[in-house]
Amino acid sequence: MKKLIAIISVLAAGFIGTAKADITMSAGSSLEMQSIGSASNLSIGGSLGFAFSQDLGNGVTVTMSGLSFGNDVAVVDNIATTSTTTSVNSASQSDFGRFATIVNASANAYNSGGVLTATTNTVATGTAVDGDAFEQISFATANGTLTYGSDVEIDYADLSVGDVLSSDLTDTGLGTATSALSLGNTTGNGIQYATSFGGTALTIGYLMDNGGGADKFDTSAAAENTMAIKSAIPVGPLSVTIGYTSDNSAGATNNTMGGSTSMAAGNGTLSIAYVSSDAATDTTKMSAKYATTLGGASLAIGYSSTDAAGSTNTNDITASISQSVGTGASVFAEFVNRSGAAASSDTSAVLLGSSFAF
Repeated sequence: MKKLIAIISVLAAGFIGTAKADITMSAGSSLEMQSIGSASNLSIGGSLGFAFSQDLGNGVTVTMSGLSFGNDVAVVDNIATTSTTTSVNSASQSDFGRFATIVNASANAYNSGGVLTATTNTVATGTAVDGDAFEQISFATANGTLTYGSDVEIDYADLSVGDVLSSDLTDTGLGTATSALSLGNTTGNGIQYATSFGGTALTIGYLMDNGGGADKFDTSAAAENTMAIKSAIPVGPLSVTIGYTSDNSAGATNNTMGGSTSMAAGNGTLSIAYVSSDAATDTTKMSAKYATTLGGASLAIGYSSTDAAGSTNTNDITASISQSVGTGASVFAEFVNRSGAAASSDTSAVLLGSSFAF
C-alpha cells in the first residue's frame, strides 16, 4: 500500500510540478463460510477505495469522499441475468432477413411454412454495481467539521450496542424478526456538523431531502426532511451518548430517542443502550455488549431485546472472536441466535471467515 501511494505521489508531482493533495487508499479481501439450517453458504468479497484531502493553507482542510467499491451479499453483482423473447408471426422470407440480426435467430427458426417462430436473445440488462463515488465533501477547521453530501446518514438515535457481528453474511437468511426497530428516513441530501468543547462532543445533521442517493435535487420544491442531534458527555467513569432524530415523511413526523453508556468492567468494556421510536409502530429496544481480549484474540458478546407494539418480542444473541495471523490478516468466527422470529424459519447461524487488508 505504501509503495502504491508513493508511486502515485511521484507521478502526480511529475505531471503538475508539486503534489499537494493527500491521497488515502484502502483495499481488502475476505473469504467466509456460513452454516445456517441445512445450508452452507460460501462468499468471497473485496473492497477498494480512495479519498483525497487538501490543506488550503488558511486553516481549512477539504476532504472529498472519493470512490469506493465493495462486495455486499444484499447487492447483485455486475452480471447480466435477464433474457427477452421476441415473437414474429406470419413473417415473409424477406422479413426473416431483417429480423435475424435483431433477435439472433438461427436458420432453424425459419420453418417450411414461411413463418418466423419465436426465438430468445439474451441481453445485458438488470445489472448492478455496489459502488459509491464522490458523494460527500468535508471542510475541517479547528472549530469542527462541516460535511455536505447526497448520501449523508444521520441515524444518530440508533445507539444500539447488541450487534457485534462484522460480516453481512452471518445473519443473512435468518428468520424475519417479529419486532424490529425502524428509524424512518435517515439518509439523503444534507449537511452534518461535528464539533467538541469542554470534553463534550456534539454532532448536528439536517437532510433537506431524505429520499437518499440522488446526485441532484430541487431545493425550491417541497421535500421530506430529517433533523438529528447527538452528544457524547463524560460522566465520571462513564461515557454517555444521547441522540435524537425527527423524520418528516408523507405528512407524518417520526421521533426516535436513544441513549448509551459504557464503562470498564473486569478486563473489558461493558456497554448498554436504550432506544425508543414512535415510527409506524411504537418500538423500544434494549441492548448490551461486553468486549474483552483473550491472549491475542478479541472477543465480544452482545444481546438485544426489541418490543414493537402488538408483536412478540425479538431477542438476539450475537458473539464474535477474531485473531490476528499476520500483518493485515486475521481469522474470525461469528454466531447469532434469534428468538421471536417468523415461524418455521432458521433461528441461528455460524460463520467462519478470514480477512486481509492490503
